[in-house]
Amino acid sequence: MFIAFEGIDGSGKTTLSKALANFLISRGIKTIWTKEPYSSQLKEFVFTKNLSPWEETLLFITDRSLHVREVIKPYLEKGFTVIGDRFYLSTLTYQGFGKGLPVEEIRKLHSTVVGNIKPDITFLLDLEPEVALKRIKKRNEKLSKFEKLEFLKKVRKGFLKLAEEEPNIYILKGDKPFYELFGEILKFLDKGILKSKS
Repeated sequence: MFIAFEGIDGSGKTTLSKALANFLISRGIKTIWTKEPYSSQLKEFVFTKNLSPWEETLLFITDRSLHVREVIKPYLEKGFTVIGDRFYLSTLTYQGFGKGLPVEEIRKLHSTVVGNIKPDITFLLDLEPEVALKRIKKRNEKLSKFEKLEFLKKVRKGFLKLAEEEPNIYILKGDKPFYELFGEILKFLDKGILKSKS
C-alpha cells in the first residue's frame, strides 16, 4: 500500500506521516517512510535559485520519477507499506494553483515522465495558512520562498479543489490535536492494512 500525506508547509504532515510509519513498524508491518523532494541537492537548488515556475515543475517531476523508480516501486514490489511525505498533488498545487501554471499540462507532463503510479490513499492536512506560518516561525526556521501567506492561500485552495476531483483523498483538519488526528488516521486504516495484520 502506498500512503501519501499532503498539505501546505506547517500543516503537520511530516510529524503525522513519521508517526504512522513508526506505529506500523511497531505492529510488525513492513513499512518505509520517505519524502519529497527526494534529492536533498535538488531541494537546495530549487529553494535557493530564482527559477521560473516551469523550471521548478520540470525539476520536481524529474526528482519524483527517480523517487518512484529507486524507492517507491521497489519497496511496494517487496510488499512494504510506503508512506510518503508529499507526492504529485504538491506539484499540481504549488506550481499549478500557486504559480499559475495550467494544472492539466502539469498532469500530462507528470504522467509522461513518472507514469500512472498514485497513492492508494492520500491524507490531506488542511490548515489555515496563517496558523501554519505561526507554527513554522515557532520552530525558529527560516521561511522558504514558498512560505508566504498569499501564496499558501492559493496552494490551500488548490489542495481543497483537487480533493473534490481526485479519488482516495481523506481530508484531516490540521488544527486538531495530534493524537486526535492520529486516531482518525488509524481508524480509517483499520478497515484495511491494520485489520489484515491483527
